[in-house]
Amino acid sequence: MDRKIERKGWSKKKMYTVIGIFALLLLIGGSIYYTSGGSKLNVEAERITISEVKKGTFQEFIPVPGIVLPQTTIYLDAVEGGRVEEKFVEDGAMVKKGQPILRLSNTDLELSLVNQQTSVYNLLTQMQIAKNAAQQNTTQKLNQKTDVESAYKEAKRVYDLNKYLYEQKAIGLQEFKQAENNYNYQLERMKLTDKIL
Repeated sequence: MDRKIERKGWSKKKMYTVIGIFALLLLIGGSIYYTSGGSKLNVEAERITISEVKKGTFQEFIPVPGIVLPQTTIYLDAVEGGRVEEKFVEDGAMVKKGQPILRLSNTDLELSLVNQQTSVYNLLTQMQIAKNAAQQNTTQKLNQKTDVESAYKEAKRVYDLNKYLYEQKAIGLQEFKQAENNYNYQLERMKLTDKIL
């Protein structure tokens, strides 16, 4: 004879399955409820401003990281390098043509300039010395010319006198020839001095 089998209650496996399905449905339902646009934001009444809607520029600032570059950049090359002593214009300022931007100092260039000035002074000194020497030389030559002219005049005077005395037979031939030779010598000397000077 058959006996009726009694059913026992829920097994553990079935019970865990039903609880898991129920939790999953609860989780899906809650996420749909909270993401469906029914969210709210609590704001204090003093912070809310109500005004008329107008068409215009939207004044809102959004911080965006980036680098600001100028439209035109001009690089300056210095003919001579050096150390910056003074800055007349700050970075990014507008400058005009001919406006000084900074003051450089270059000790090598300054030393070179001092050396060149010293060379110029030395050259001027040498020129002055040469000028003085030329003046002294000219003075000396003029003195020599004066001496030659004076000796020529004296030799001519003695020659003319001795010629007259010789013609009068007051002096001998030897003395006359000596005066004539001295006169001719002084005459040639004067011609040579005139050519040189």
